[in-house]
Amino acid sequence: MPPSPTPLSTPRAVVEEFFDRMADERRDTIAELFADDAVVTLPGARFSGPDAPGEFLAFLAPRYEWAEKEFDRWLESGDEVVSIGTLSGVDRAGDAFEGVRYVDVYEVVDGRITRLDIWNDLAVEGVV
Repeated sequence: MPPSPTPLSTPRAVVEEFFDRMADERRDTIAELFADDAVVTLPGARFSGPDAPGEFLAFLAPRYEWAEKEFDRWLESGDEVVSIGTLSGVDRAGDAFEGVRYVDVYEVVDGRITRLDIWNDLAVEGVV
């Protein structure tokens, strides 16, 4: 088993590392950033426990070919980090989308994501 990564210095640093990994070939390594009892909720799904990060990725896979976030602002308070902005990308049917609003709320304890709540307007935009 590989050694655990060194905990990042702040909750926001953990969240930014999560975003970086989601945007490149390290996407499959995001589980390293989550606590074993993490909970992930997003429109249409809820995952919990050690398999939550993998189940989250599997849920996203059929929805879109790729997506990227444009950050508007960050809000930070203790263990909570909120990211607000818009999504753009291409859905699995090959249709482009942009300007989809999102709000992600993270709880980070002891350098690990314990809760991730995602809200976005993908369904409103027809990306299901």
